[in-house]
Amino acid sequence: MKSIVVPLAGGPASIVTAKYAIYLARLLRVKLTAIYVIDGNAIQELLKSRVFVEIEAREYEIDMEQQSKLFMQRIKALAENKKVEFESLILKGEVHSEIANKAKELGADLLIMGDLKEVLSWKEALYSEGERIFRESPCPVVIVKNTQEAERLYKELA
Repeated sequence: MKSIVVPLAGGPASIVTAKYAIYLARLLRVKLTAIYVIDGNAIQELLKSRVFVEIEAREYEIDMEQQSKLFMQRIKALAENKKVEFESLILKGEVHSEIANKAKELGADLLIMGDLKEVLSWKEALYSEGERIFRESPCPVVIVKNTQEAERLYKELA
């Protein structure tokens, strides 16, 4: 095994997922690549539905880029603190496609993602980004379910 990919969306759940990915990367002595995808399709939909005008959409996109950079810097610090080789990528486009394509391009041996949200309908499952990432992953997938255990394992690393 040489590399692990972890898709992140920001927020507390992503931090726990990243910590577990850091733990496994350190344990397996492999490189960790974190991927944050700015959902270009969502921005286009907001424009089409006239929620945003063009200038607002661009400002929103710039804000998302800044937030993603700050978030990835935080994850990088967590990885460096545990002496894990780390790379962060910020992409724009269709979330599941960007993650699957980049994981394939990088030759990822493992993809680690947060717990899937409960879906209430088959239609919802088809459009859930988490489900689509899981199903389209070109490599085995680990889903982080027990957040307390993930936190404990991360803290145990010297």
